Amino acid sequence: MQPFTFIVAGAGMIGLATAIGLQQAGHRVIVIERGDRPEYGSTPELRVSALAHSSRRLLERLGSWQQMPASRLGPYTGMRVWDCDSFGRIEFDASELALADIGAIVENKVLEQVLWDQAVAAGVSIMATTELVQQQVDDQRIQVTLANGQTLTGDYLIAADGARSTVRAQANLPLTFWDYQQQAQVAVLTTELPHQGIARQVFLPTGPLALLPLADANQVSIVWSADTERAQQLSTLSDSDFIRQLQVASDNCLGLLQLKSARATFPLRMQYCQRWVQQRLLVLGDAAHSIHPLAGQGANLGFADVADLLAIFAHPELQVATLPKQLRQWERQRKAAAVTMIGAMESFKRGFAGSAPWAKLGRGLALQLAHRVTPLKQQLMRAALGA
Repeated sequence: MQPFTFIVAGAGMIGLATAIGLQQAGHRVIVIERGDRPEYGSTPELRVSALAHSSRRLLERLGSWQQMPASRLGPYTGMRVWDCDSFGRIEFDASELALADIGAIVENKVLEQVLWDQAVAAGVSIMATTELVQQQVDDQRIQVTLANGQTLTGDYLIAADGARSTVRAQANLPLTFWDYQQQAQVAVLTTELPHQGIARQVFLPTGPLALLPLADANQVSIVWSADTERAQQLSTLSDSDFIRQLQVASDNCLGLLQLKSARATFPLRMQYCQRWVQQRLLVLGDAAHSIHPLAGQGANLGFADVADLLAIFAHPELQVATLPKQLRQWERQRKAAAVTMIGAMESFKRGFAGSAPWAKLGRGLALQLAHRVTPLKQQLMRAALGA
């Protein structure tokens, strides 16, 4: 197998996992990151991801999952989903598929620190506190210039620098996007009742509220997505008033709630890059697609991009002549998966919006049907597992 030199823009979860996998396959990898090494503290971080079994398998193959501190992992064995003020609800339990859990809630910064340290130990060169300011890509090589004036050359440039990717923008890749006209508020809470390893989500007329179990039996991370006007109202509330609203919205399912962290709000927007392969530039993760967080599948979609890409460049009989065809096939497969997920999230968002009686009746019947029809329920569970 001929080794290549890869330059990866972005040292988030997706960029670092890509870098580790390529380095382990015998390639040379350089990561460019505008920030510094992530460091997490003793309190839970605000941004979390719900990782499915498929993402965990990738991280296990890389040797990363084994290095995650157990005290910062929140495996969940069940899911409870219900429609506000309705009979509609569905419950999932890992035991229905003879599994120990359905997935795990991980704090993004914890995973990023583990991946960063593993990448360095594997021999990946990470150039921190600088950024890529200019790029030249053709059919043969790539060349990038950094903010510090340094010039690097390589075989492939990988854009893993997030939804606001500067690499994607400099390449003028066409982008489809729309504003969900919602904002998400995140925070860490202490709960009176133990969460019992169950991920909960309630669909409200203005958007979904998720309560995600952390490693501590009485701590959850919330993601409250709401229409912009409602979200702005929530963000201006005092902590005590916010908690009162949250108690009502969550149906007091975990008893009395207390804020353990500050609150943060960010806008929600769908983005889809129409071209993921351009000569020797590859785009993946949030740089290629970003979706509504209501089903927690954004990170899983990105890790699937990584897994399929690594399968190409880790193949022992890798042939340079066949790479363009293989990368086009990778692009087609991953774009199809992204479009399917984008469509599903839009359907969920629209289907569970509003409080009209006829709409609530339809949602209630759909949830009850999914809950009672075993094959359908198991199919939904397997989708959540990434199977």
